Amino acid sequence: MANFFTDNEDLQFQFDNMDWDTVIDIVEAGFPDEEGYASNEEAVAFFRDVLTQMGEFIANEIAPHSKELDEQHPEILDNGEVKEPERMEKIMKALGELGAMGLSLPRRLGGMNAPLVVNSMLLEMLARADVSVMSHFGFHGGIASALLLYSIEEGSTEITNGGITKTRFDEQIAAMATGQEWGAMVLTEPGAGSDLAQIRAKAVEQEDGSWRLTGQKIFITSGHGEHHIVIARSEDPSTHPGLKGLSLFYCPAHIEKDGEKVRNFAIGGVEGKMGQHSAVAATLDFEDSYAELIGQRGHGFLGMLLLMNNARIAVGFESLGIMENAYRKSVAYAEERVTMGKPIVQHEMIADYLDEMDVLIAGLRAISFKAATYEEVATRMKGMLKTQPPQDDKERREREKKMRRMKRKARHLTPLIKYVGGEECVRFARMAMQIHGGIGYIVEAGIEKLLRDALVIPVYEGTSQIQALMALKDNMQSVIRNPGRFFSMQAAARLDAVRGDPMDRLVAKMRVHVLNGIQTILTNIAADKLGDLRGVPVLNWRAAFMKDWDPGKDFSFGMLHAERLCQLLCWEAMGKALAEQAKAAQGTPQEEKRREIALRFLERYEPRARGVLLQIEEKGSVFRRLLGNGNGNGKGKKKEDLAA
Repeated sequence: MANFFTDNEDLQFQFDNMDWDTVIDIVEAGFPDEEGYASNEEAVAFFRDVLTQMGEFIANEIAPHSKELDEQHPEILDNGEVKEPERMEKIMKALGELGAMGLSLPRRLGGMNAPLVVNSMLLEMLARADVSVMSHFGFHGGIASALLLYSIEEGSTEITNGGITKTRFDEQIAAMATGQEWGAMVLTEPGAGSDLAQIRAKAVEQEDGSWRLTGQKIFITSGHGEHHIVIARSEDPSTHPGLKGLSLFYCPAHIEKDGEKVRNFAIGGVEGKMGQHSAVAATLDFEDSYAELIGQRGHGFLGMLLLMNNARIAVGFESLGIMENAYRKSVAYAEERVTMGKPIVQHEMIADYLDEMDVLIAGLRAISFKAATYEEVATRMKGMLKTQPPQDDKERREREKKMRRMKRKARHLTPLIKYVGGEECVRFARMAMQIHGGIGYIVEAGIEKLLRDALVIPVYEGTSQIQALMALKDNMQSVIRNPGRFFSMQAAARLDAVRGDPMDRLVAKMRVHVLNGIQTILTNIAADKLGDLRGVPVLNWRAAFMKDWDPGKDFSFGMLHAERLCQLLCWEAMGKALAEQAKAAQGTPQEEKRREIALRFLERYEPRARGVLLQIEEKGSVFRRLLGNGNGNGKGKKKEDLAA
């Protein structure tokens, strides 16, 4: 029988080369119980068995029904509830019976206590079969895991023998672990999508300590569920403007009233979408709706970031599923379709398409696994510092240091995964359509569905442009904080680019392109703000550079090239990860294969990176037109002012 785990050599390579000891040790330490594994080897064998079972179910019980899922749409019933499509209901019930929703939840709440990275592999396989299913599935265990983390974060947990034995949301988590209930992440409003500072939904505290929510939320995936995490404005905008006035709330869909279970808020509608037809996107109307505060007042944005970081990594695995589907359909068709006397897989341009799809999937999967591991270790270490704080100050500092290091690494990769995954899954679907030719435009082939399903990926959970701006901001701030370190890195990368192993040289060249792009952007921002910088030491820029900083004007050149820099960062991260995996595979049967994949990727994307760098180095007409002149703001200070 078909199996989406065992048929994927690269996915199994990532599984086999995970740092399981680190991940399993920290996962098991948080929830110690007598049902734990006898050894880490036993745990890994169990994870493999679970993924093999899930891979078979997904390939044979979900993928064949993709067309049916696309044709069925949810609807609102007369009682105000939403009826899911019949096929979706059957699949979710079966996944619940298999225990899939509780894969990463504690055993005592009905889960398997597997690492979140195992769940990420499951998400990829589900997305390969049908993105609607993956999307809805993620709001079962995903919301349950979020409530678990929030309980740890706010301290509403009970600790016994160093482990968590009770949380504030035990009842809700247990219900979602079975698949009977699910939840939603409730952010977007009319006029407030990427810019959460514009949120207007209002939260008012009551005398009994509960809260009441009023406002409308739109485009809420799986918004017909029971358990909602809602962000709303709890503070006076005059004293706590923008993000400072937001708080996070738990809001159940139903409450007890006069002895009956009634709706706590109304479902105002279900959107008709271009793709992902079986997944619900709902409008939610809150009117004096009961809610409970999560964490501290005014910390809503920080709390939501915890959820969004994991969600963005999940979107990376979602993108991988679409890309894997597009690639496999394209290979299968290209091998059987004959034109001009040979299968089109042997035509040079088609072969080039397929080669690019193959190596880019490997690159994205490599950094997705790294990010998922970093985020999981950092999050669980943070929780353990609260639930199992070391008595020794030195040990506590060391753990905090490691936690921050893991968090930085995750923060670096997360926007890159979301960016490249979102953009490339659309391009892959488009390439698959081109490879199929006319048949790709016909509904029966299923290729146009891939494209429709993919088009929203660069939009939700933070648009591609938001991800690019995040990556730009973090890299610019790093250089401004320590310009000396930046130029040392640049010099080292240039040296590495001309010596050593060919694979290492290509990785170093990619690094040089990234650092040159950052330098160009910073130099143009500084020149625009400060004037002629020729002959002025970079270390003399800093004080004047940050004085009277206006991000709306002073950062224009950087924002113009944010996506180009993000592309460079993505390609460098993927090339570096693949090269690291090739080195790690030395002396194993995978050595030749992993080195070949790394070189194919680097040889393809290093020249492309050079071209993107040239675009960054050329200001161009768009920059001049946006700012009204060739020198931007024209604020330039005199050279002697900088040297003073």
